[in-house]
Amino acid sequence: MVRRMAAKLLGDYRPPALSHTHELLQELAAAQGAAAGEEWAAFSVAISDALRKQGADGFLRLPPIAKTVHSRQRSLAPRYLSYLLRSAHFTPALQKALTESPVGQPLVNPYYPWSSPLLVQHGYHLVRLLEATDFDLARIRLVTDFGGGYGSFCRLLRNLGYRQRYLICDLPVMCALQRFYLRNVFPSGADGQPPDNVQWLSGDMQATLRRETAQARPALFVATWSLSESPLAVRNEVAAALPGYAYVLCAYQRAFGTYDNHAYFTALAQSLPQFEWRHAECPVYANNFYLIGRNRAAG
Repeated sequence: MVRRMAAKLLGDYRPPALSHTHELLQELAAAQGAAAGEEWAAFSVAISDALRKQGADGFLRLPPIAKTVHSRQRSLAPRYLSYLLRSAHFTPALQKALTESPVGQPLVNPYYPWSSPLLVQHGYHLVRLLEATDFDLARIRLVTDFGGGYGSFCRLLRNLGYRQRYLICDLPVMCALQRFYLRNVFPSGADGQPPDNVQWLSGDMQATLRRETAQARPALFVATWSLSESPLAVRNEVAAALPGYAYVLCAYQRAFGTYDNHAYFTALAQSLPQFEWRHAECPVYANNFYLIGRNRAAG
């Protein structure tokens, strides 16, 4: 109770004024026509309406976003943190990288007040990868973030010093949010563009991912609760490109709609025997799983 009261007090801060709101609204308007299905079109409209009525400075607390990509995680937040505190991979560098930016008025984590629940969760993803493999961020030349949220995992890796190519694959509405967020956190150039190393996928996904991994190795593929929510056709495109990656980090829920995700990801691992796989239920989040792999051919 004391921690929650403190978080409420700490969380009642004035967010910085953000730039590029007009461009964000323009991109969201365009995304409505390009959305894949009624749900995402409605999501784009809801975000646009909330931004116009309440402004963009605290956009991470707007209901459409707070319910999806920046949730409070009340029951999970202390468990994620407890795991991190026990891990030898929770280094001072990672602790520093988990310091939140006030951009967008993120929620305060009552158990780790200089971070947010979501950012601590992203630190947990990274620690699970480090524990399961010989992953070294300094060696990576490409990160493919499939379903990049609002750009938080990209921000975490940049805080850890990553400056190589970062490719985000997502729907237009989410790409608009990611560009807006990253332009305000890491403005680049006179007109405040996102960091130069961040790009968004366009064109044929399978061909693009194969081309990217052929040009930049070793590479990391990340999909946390995104590939598991994608149609089978999209999953197949991604799966065909995974042999080009040195490391794969997937998190998924047991079932999504009519999909038996546990069966799907079990079959995916079996179809890629060149990887050493760690596949297990998350000890923090029941009925959710991690599939983490290291490609033996990557050296």
